[in-house]
Amino acid sequence: MGVELKTSPEKALGVVPAPPELRETARESRYLFAGIAVASIWLAVAAASIWSPDLVSGTDQERVPLAAILDWFYATLATGLVLMAFGRRSPGASRSLWLGFTVAIGGIWFVVAVASIFAPSIETGTDPTAVPIAALASPLAGVIATAFISVFVAGSAGGSKT
Repeated sequence: MGVELKTSPEKALGVVPAPPELRETARESRYLFAGIAVASIWLAVAAASIWSPDLVSGTDQERVPLAAILDWFYATLATGLVLMAFGRRSPGASRSLWLGFTVAIGGIWFVVAVASIFAPSIETGTDPTAVPIAALASPLAGVIATAFISVFVAGSAGGSKT
């Protein structure tokens, strides 16, 4: 005993399915936003790695470029989180969701780069040892902020009710 529908569910609910051309455009724009978000992470890390102050220690004032050594690990984690959010399967995700997510990621990593480059270092001891705390802490904070936003976007409904 089955029930036959005289009209399709889309027509009964007043929903018009998008033509295939528009679905492909939405998917392509999502890939564009994913590329921009990942590129903003890596550009910020490259800038921080080049221009962040070094760890200076010892009587010989040896320099160790901590940002150049450590930031790549944090950028890899952030890239994975961003791609996790963009990889979700949600047909209702709008272009504005991806745009907002991309702008948020770009803003976070811009702040990470600026803090790494321009924040002062801590100087300790009789042989002045300069420790660039911001160059160590800001990428970690960027990964944590990226994780929060990525989990939020990956778990959001994504559709807009207008």
